[in-house]
Amino acid sequence: MPKSQTVPVSIGSVLELLPPFPIVLVTTRTNIITIGQLEYFTFAPLRLGIGVAHSRYSHGLLNEEREFVVNVPDSGLVDAVRLCGSVSGRDQDKFETADLSREPSSVVQAVSIAQCRAKIECKIDTVVDFEKRTWFIGQVVAAWKDEGFSGRDGLLCDRSGYVLVGPELAPR
Repeated sequence: MPKSQTVPVSIGSVLELLPPFPIVLVTTRTNIITIGQLEYFTFAPLRLGIGVAHSRYSHGLLNEEREFVVNVPDSGLVDAVRLCGSVSGRDQDKFETADLSREPSSVVQAVSIAQCRAKIECKIDTVVDFEKRTWFIGQVVAAWKDEGFSGRDGLLCDRSGYVLVGPELAPR
């Protein structure tokens, strides 16, 4: 099989080479932030991390409250995802602006979003600072989903927009 021509790639365009990644709505006690930097860090115990820019309003809330909820939106919430990623909680109540409902979480005091079909509650136990962003890593303490929901129903984001998972190609 002939190799296709390889072309140089600028450092600035490296992210365009990666496949789409999950996009979630992370909540604190009072705010919502759209997060595209979500990663699992350990399996036992299960820890999830979110990358948050130092300049974001939620950064201070996460440092103070030490907990968060990862709310997994489906395609019906794409407008709310976009809105929550484009306005600041310093200036307005994103729940009200995005027409999203708060609901109590089961373990943490951070609220959950009623319209999201899956919620993962985390208590922050590790904080890793970088130049412009902090990774808040939280141990998963509870998780909930609507009957029939799968992670394949959640939104993904690439460099140009929001997408859904495609068909399964082969078993793992």
